[in-house]
Amino acid sequence: MGIVESITITALANEGQGVGELSSGKKIFVPAVLPGETCRVEVTAESARYAEGVCVELLNASPDRILSYGNFVPGADLAHMSYRAALEYKEDKVRNCLLHIGKLPEELVTSAMKNIVPCEDPLNYRNHMQYRLVGGHLCLINHVTKMAEDPGNPILEYPIFTVIRAEIERIFANAPTNLFEEVVMRGSQRTKDVLLEFVSGNTDPHEVIIGNTTKYAESTALIHTLTTACQAQGYRLMGITLRISSTSTDRRTRGGTRVIIHGNDYYEEVLLGHKFRIHAGAFFQVNIPQAELLYKHASEATSEAASILDLYCGTGSIGLSILRPGQKLIGLDTVPEAIRAAKENALLNGISNASFSIKPAEKLDFTTLALPEPMAVVVDPPRKGLDPLLIRKLLTSAPARLCYISCDPATLARDLSELLSSGQYSLASVRPVDMFPWTHHVETVVLLSKGI
Repeated sequence: MGIVESITITALANEGQGVGELSSGKKIFVPAVLPGETCRVEVTAESARYAEGVCVELLNASPDRILSYGNFVPGADLAHMSYRAALEYKEDKVRNCLLHIGKLPEELVTSAMKNIVPCEDPLNYRNHMQYRLVGGHLCLINHVTKMAEDPGNPILEYPIFTVIRAEIERIFANAPTNLFEEVVMRGSQRTKDVLLEFVSGNTDPHEVIIGNTTKYAESTALIHTLTTACQAQGYRLMGITLRISSTSTDRRTRGGTRVIIHGNDYYEEVLLGHKFRIHAGAFFQVNIPQAELLYKHASEATSEAASILDLYCGTGSIGLSILRPGQKLIGLDTVPEAIRAAKENALLNGISNASFSIKPAEKLDFTTLALPEPMAVVVDPPRKGLDPLLIRKLLTSAPARLCYISCDPATLARDLSELLSSGQYSLASVRPVDMFPWTHHVETVVLLSKGI
């Protein structure tokens, strides 16, 4: 038992924890509590600058609380907070990052900020779930206890995943196995496709792991059972893959060796009228209706352009969705599988005015592009944000319009500070989008225009 104190929560941190102050004056971060709540907190970790703790007793509840304390939803760290309050929190988080991290003038931020785009149906929106196997059960991580737990009342996963999860657990109960460590489910409510992946961390030779998996699938009728379960819900099981992630790096990056156990290694999705083929392991937006709204706002930067440069393009979903007849699109990414998928998706949709190449965005030579002007650049970087070298190249080439799609308001604010400090760009708009209801994450679409 650590030190226990009564504190009042005054704010929410960027990752959704409540922020309070210990009697010593040191800040403490506490998960699953809300501003205005008073609680008894046990200190679980402490550094020179701040402390971390857990609530052991909630003394008064915020009117924004919709779940009693202790009713945690694994995978959903803001499930205890009303949806209205969560939207306000996310909008404020973006604004505060721009003000305090980016150091942007308040009047500039106020004029550019747009209302957050809410999710019309914030329940069961995720088309991609990764479960950890514990004792034959498919679990998610509880953000408070850090333990893998049964999802309970699932509010994130597609309903078809709930059905499949029950079938897999029944198979594992009848035929216990230590072959697998995780199960990944992906699918589409529009095409009714489902793709499953079983993950093994076994260090045996790959042919042994594959052989044992095949034997297990045959002896348990796993493929037939899951195919039938999908069909009963109006879905089709497109494929089952086995991912062998025998190193810590593979497990962390979700990489390794993939083998098709049944069917195909992809499923298909429809987004803004385009069909996309999504292979196992490839990144794709997890909330399709919200992705469509996000892309529509991004297209405001590209609608008048003669050409679009899509950096960190992934499978091409953004560029291909916003590309218009007569425009030219070039997409770049460092992942060979992503570029292969982007080319495949262009062919799938009969799009001939797009090309994709394997190249780091920061190594791009703008002088060799020979793209027609005016050019719009779309960047959708990873959480770490833009490479400083790319920022310098963007300021040197100075495309007419720049669209920055961000999954991290902190790195977004840092990069915007650099881009705007040159005086070449004005901040046209900042639009948060609630892509991940019931979590602290937020997407943001920023439009920059050349000149004032």
